[in-house]
Amino acid sequence: MENEKKYFEELLTKSSIEMNDEAKGKMLDFLELLYEKNQVMNLTAIRDKEGMLEKHFIDSLLLTKVIKDEEKSFIDVGTGAGFPGFVLAIFYPEKNFLLVDSVRKKIEFINEVIEKLGLENVKTSFERAEELIKGKRETFDVALCRGVANLRIILEYMIPFIKINGRFLPQKLNLNEVEESGNALKLLGSTIEEIHKFNLPKCGDERIILEIVKNKKTHEKYPRKTGIPAKKPL
Repeated sequence: MENEKKYFEELLTKSSIEMNDEAKGKMLDFLELLYEKNQVMNLTAIRDKEGMLEKHFIDSLLLTKVIKDEEKSFIDVGTGAGFPGFVLAIFYPEKNFLLVDSVRKKIEFINEVIEKLGLENVKTSFERAEELIKGKRETFDVALCRGVANLRIILEYMIPFIKINGRFLPQKLNLNEVEESGNALKLLGSTIEEIHKFNLPKCGDERIILEIVKNKKTHEKYPRKTGIPAKKPL
């Protein structure tokens, strides 16, 4: 694991991200568990540890440049193997995270890692967002989502979860979807405040974090029933 540690530290330095030794140790333990489980279960298409460190771990940690101290509660929908939410939960032990994915085996993997690393600030759910929202409407400071569905669709699922003046920080690979999302933003009472651009330290790939602020209460009719947002985006 010494090689991975050295490589990870190099990536952190190049990305200007500071991290204490305890968090680094837990990140590398998570990497090891992910790498092992990925041999038997398809958690990520990236198979090598160096690729995982840059394209999953550093990619997730870029959010630390945008997250504010006063933001304490986070929901990560479509977390997959735990990105970005699990990585951020290790980085911020004082903040609370709910990681959601409808693929139960991915949540079971995350639960194993939570237990092995002894994290107390992470909870999980494999409920669909349309069901989960019933008890959690407007309860989170920040919503997270890494490059899953089209922005118009994902906005309808995410905005209802966050408090008024809360933020949605989706990570996108391109900006084409932003122009199409004007109507969805308007209906959901939200605005794009800023577009943050970063580059991964080794491969140089561009990463984009949108900063979307919720300005008013979301109408109870959102999100609509399962399948409708995808078929008829706002």
